[in-house]
Amino acid sequence: MNIDPIAELLVLFICLLASTSTLAWGLMAYPLRIAPRASTYFSLANLFILMGVLLTTLRDQTPSYLYWLGADMLLLLGFVLLRSGTQRLFRLPSSIKIDLALLLLTGLLMLTQPPSIAASDTLGIFFSFMAASTFLLMAKDNLVALEHTVKRPIAVILLSPIALMGVIFGLRALLLLIEPTLKSHLASIQSADAIPMLWLYVVMTLWINVIMMGNALTRLVQKMRQQADRDYLTGLWNRRAMQQQLEQLHQRWLRDGQAYSLILFDLDFFKQINDKFGHSAGDAVLVKTAQQIGKVTRAMDIFCRLGGEEFLLVLPGTDGEVAEIIAQKLQQALRQSSLNWQGSLIPISASFGIVTTATGDTPDSLLALADKAMYRAKETGRDRCCTAERRLEQAQATPSQ
Repeated sequence: MNIDPIAELLVLFICLLASTSTLAWGLMAYPLRIAPRASTYFSLANLFILMGVLLTTLRDQTPSYLYWLGADMLLLLGFVLLRSGTQRLFRLPSSIKIDLALLLLTGLLMLTQPPSIAASDTLGIFFSFMAASTFLLMAKDNLVALEHTVKRPIAVILLSPIALMGVIFGLRALLLLIEPTLKSHLASIQSADAIPMLWLYVVMTLWINVIMMGNALTRLVQKMRQQADRDYLTGLWNRRAMQQQLEQLHQRWLRDGQAYSLILFDLDFFKQINDKFGHSAGDAVLVKTAQQIGKVTRAMDIFCRLGGEEFLLVLPGTDGEVAEIIAQKLQQALRQSSLNWQGSLIPISASFGIVTTATGDTPDSLLALADKAMYRAKETGRDRCCTAERRLEQAQATPSQ
């Protein structure tokens, strides 16, 4: 079959976009190592789309499973990999097994029709329903991922091309189903009638890859920001991130009057662990501590490592009485844990200082009170909890008459 010159030019442009995207995503996967697994999926997706489009242009009056079934399956596999790459990029639950099962079902349905122009409308219906569901679900995945980063209306605008592609394929399937005479407009990319649809494919191919590239860069920025705010060893919030979050929490307390508490604790005999077993053992103890305490903290709590063997737990909406109960649970959790290091058991315990907000407090004054309470716990025997003594502090700060 002869292909219309303008349609041929648009097909070549689509192939250029797909090949360029294949190369760009490949470079992001390696050597740039930007979201390498997701970038690999996106690169393969564009490669399969490129191969599928090229095979589609070779269709003629001769029945061919390669140019019909093979081309459609390559295109659909490319769409599935686009969705899998999105899920991998944003660490969403993978649906690859379900998507591949649907792809296999679509292929089996296509096998019921002769691979020729005569059945192009029916084959187009099967293809379009699979493509529509993939793009619409891909849009949902992106929305779930981006609504935590940008406002929902902005996320909807950004993802509209992906959703629009799903809607277009859905309409294509319905039109082929109810009006087979539109076959030349919708089921072929070789005739002049297909030029409007080809222009739409050009715009969508470019726009979708731009969105995916933006998503990858957004994820990279998020990862860099997270690394800047996290302790490299334990994965907890670091001092810088803690100070920012504590300041925000303090401002909410000043506005709403809802108390919060701090639990500052320091591991007992940590220097002796380093001296006896080595710094690798000390690092393992710090990681073990973070894991054990993390098991008993609440989702709203802010758990961070201030440095060395010192940790801080910020408890939003928590008064002094509840804070003491939580500190005792933390103490018990550490008492019941130990580190098996090269055949030796290293016991873990800590000294805890507790403080709750009161009138006139600042984040720095609260940290200072918790620090003094923690050192009092160490001076009185270690492995215990002490609450900040505000009256004593006030008495010391009041000049004598």
